[in-house]
Amino acid sequence: MPDKKILIIEKAVELIAKNGFETTSVQEITEACGISKGAFYIYFKSKESLLISIFELFSERLSERISTVFEMNIPAKEKLQMFLCIQLEEIDKYSDFILMQLRENTKPDNRELFSVMTQMDMKLNEHLQNLLVGSYGDKVSLHLKDLILLVKGITKSYVELIVLCKTNFNYRDLAKFLVDRVDSLVAGLTTPFLTEDTKKLLDR
Repeated sequence: MPDKKILIIEKAVELIAKNGFETTSVQEITEACGISKGAFYIYFKSKESLLISIFELFSERLSERISTVFEMNIPAKEKLQMFLCIQLEEIDKYSDFILMQLRENTKPDNRELFSVMTQMDMKLNEHLQNLLVGSYGDKVSLHLKDLILLVKGITKSYVELIVLCKTNFNYRDLAKFLVDRVDSLVAGLTTPFLTEDTKKLLDR
């Protein structure tokens, strides 16, 4: 992604997080960047396409950080911990923007945006699946879909505290706490709940 496009996105995120998506104008964004409107429209067809690019940049940065985890020469369970920690840290960076999204319910009816978000979610599911198998072995293979939903559900509750309550957590400690809870989930596994028919829900 070109440096100037990244600059526009980052300035836009600041303004939108502060003032809201609908209130923030292209003029305000270009003035904050020190560029012309013409330069803005080189990179973005509209303010709505800018919103898509914000999610794309978030996805790219998250993916880049997560990829480093798999290169680390550390035990698999520590990789799982780092994977969760990175997600929490990146969400914290964008927490004001995410909160604005929730308040304004800014969701353009756009297949491209849906595709970006779906692809990001699928990648995270795949990474989490690999880390769970690496951490706990083949014994969890029949339970992976259930475990993915459980881990994501628990993590989401803390994400809500980060975004909605502006809670200042130590994310490494929180990630370790979450992995300890996964240990308990794995220890208590019995019969998988998700059947072959319902498993496809996570394979969008």
